[in-house]
Amino acid sequence: MLRESDIDSLNTHLASISQENQRHNENLQDLLNQFKNLLEDYSSLKSDYEEVKEGREKYKRQARGQDRNPFVLVLVDGDGYLFKEHFLKAGSEGGINAARELSDSIRELMHSTMGMQADQCRIMVRVYANILGLSKVLARAGMVGHEARSLSPFTSAFTRAQDLFDFVDAAEKKEGSDFKIREMFRLFVDLNQCRHIYFAGCHDSGFGSLFTPYRGRGDKITLIKSASFHREFEDLGLPIRELPSVFMSTPLATTKPTAPAQTINTKVVTAVNGTKPICKHFQKGICKFGHGCNKQHVMPNQQLTRPADHPESPSPKQLWSGSPIVGRSQEFLFSTLPPHSLKSEDFIPINKDGDRLDTYCPHPSPDAMDAYHRRAKERKVCNSFHLSGQCGDMSCQYDHGDVSNTVIDVLRYILLQHPCSRAGACRSLKCYMGHVCQKPNCKAVKSWQCRFNQRAHTIDLNVAQWVSPSDHSDGDDDNHSSISVESFESQSPNTAFFN
Repeated sequence: MLRESDIDSLNTHLASISQENQRHNENLQDLLNQFKNLLEDYSSLKSDYEEVKEGREKYKRQARGQDRNPFVLVLVDGDGYLFKEHFLKAGSEGGINAARELSDSIRELMHSTMGMQADQCRIMVRVYANILGLSKVLARAGMVGHEARSLSPFTSAFTRAQDLFDFVDAAEKKEGSDFKIREMFRLFVDLNQCRHIYFAGCHDSGFGSLFTPYRGRGDKITLIKSASFHREFEDLGLPIRELPSVFMSTPLATTKPTAPAQTINTKVVTAVNGTKPICKHFQKGICKFGHGCNKQHVMPNQQLTRPADHPESPSPKQLWSGSPIVGRSQEFLFSTLPPHSLKSEDFIPINKDGDRLDTYCPHPSPDAMDAYHRRAKERKVCNSFHLSGQCGDMSCQYDHGDVSNTVIDVLRYILLQHPCSRAGACRSLKCYMGHVCQKPNCKAVKSWQCRFNQRAHTIDLNVAQWVSPSDHSDGDDDNHSSISVESFESQSPNTAFFN
């Protein structure tokens, strides 16, 4: 029989074996859990590896695809960059030749900027313009016909000439072309397939902010210089090139007159009598009190002096007998009034006071006046039809036949010598009457008889903004009628024609 000590020893040994067996089971379970976690981590890493591998293969395929079709993009604002005159006058044939010349010129630039890569790249051209408005401007310059969208044969042929060439009509919205050019630039500038962008829109400073993030990136962007190049683009650190065989090198504008320059001061002089205010209505030519007005009648630029021994107020006659009043010179009118442009076809210029301004219209040459005389003797032309392209009078008695651009220019000049009844408040795009006096050196005084009132001679001629026209057309009745040269010449010799 076992002794008590043996029994205790066996119990202790059994408990020890039981504890060891328990620890062994726990260690085994822990090992199995670790192995399970290891397998899960391995599976996750393998999945990530497969995704990365697939992404790398996809990137390689895309890179190989991009390398197969590299190209350069040429963006052109067609409203500001006009093709050479001989291209435009040739119509469809000119469009084809313009596309070929542009392609050859860009190819030469590519060799100078891209080196050996130039032969591997195709050329994509996008020209955006308001074709309707541009057709009107070019028609008045004698480069295309007077029918609506007369530029369309040129643009269609330009598009057909090359596979990746498009001349796009950006419609008649004010910022239509700008919006499309901006979005096309943003779409392609960071695309690897697009190796270079040649930008022809540097006449508009609004594009300057578009290139600010790419300052100094001459390896990606080249600016094309044309007739109207804004100085702001010179500070971008981008290469600037010219295409003299493709685009016009001079603006489409009237030749600058050679009359001597004169400076006009429109500030109203201080009255002689410090206690007597100046009559503003008199300066506008609408004072109804005449000599009985209790305010001083002083003209702009008039310097009045009063002897010390004559303290009484000067008479109206003395007020008009001050120093000579200098009218606005032809040079001043040319440099201050806005020129006839594409913008003036759709918007109306106004000054800081809200008065409407006219585009500059110089006196026609004697030959032009003779041509108008000969045409008017045959039959008087319809003003509305030949200036706006339409006539709303079904029973119009005036001529709607074809006339030369010279006759139209004379007609526009004659109408501008007749003041609009609404003056500076007119906002009709179809009003072709005058809103400011454009007669060189015309003096708004009684001895210088002029159809325009005093204000039309003294308003600020600097354009503050271009506004949209109103729907109504004030003065259309006058525009529709035919104003002859005889009625125009019936004025005083001082106000008829200036040679």
